[in-house]
Amino acid sequence: MPDPDGLPTPTAPAPLRESSEAPGVWREPTRALDLHWGSYRGRWIAGLAMIVVGTACVLVTTTYSLPFLLAGSILQPAGWAVMPSTIGRRVAVVVPVLGFSWLMLGGSGFAWCYAIVLAAWLLVRLRPLPAFAVLLLPIAASLLLPLFVTTYWQGWITILVMSVIVVGSAWLARAGAVALDSWQSVRSLRNTTDRLDAPRP
Repeated sequence: MPDPDGLPTPTAPAPLRESSEAPGVWREPTRALDLHWGSYRGRWIAGLAMIVVGTACVLVTTTYSLPFLLAGSILQPAGWAVMPSTIGRRVAVVVPVLGFSWLMLGGSGFAWCYAIVLAAWLLVRLRPLPAFAVLLLPIAASLLLPLFVTTYWQGWITILVMSVIVVGSAWLARAGAVALDSWQSVRSLRNTTDRLDAPRP
């Protein structure tokens, strides 16, 4: 509507678009990577699904179900290959994880191999070095399990217990990464020399 004096009425400035992420909110380090193909969420879901299904196929393999071993040996490396991460880390974990997955078929005496799978996950997800302390959890569990799992037919107990521990340890490592990042951010803020409350010369 024009002004009574004939001057145009200034229009209100357009509202600023809010950032999709609030400042200071932690985000997965792998989200900052420049992916050359596919979406982050799509690759993460597909990769995780193939890793889980591939590992499960390997673990249920018996003398009478060898095709499962073949399927798992294909799915698991494919899952690591598509996970969003640096190519060096993805390539580095494929052979060790697959080899130690085969060793898991040996029963509770090889339960410590689950720690290798967890270490590979932490490596690919770019977890900080202190987060690798969670590897002590599956290692400790692998020392206790042979005391309770004494026969081959009790192998499902090993698979169930160690899987729960590995998943829980992965979440614990993520929580540790968030806490460590928050602590480092606060520490950096305290060490900033251009703060308003910093002492002036």
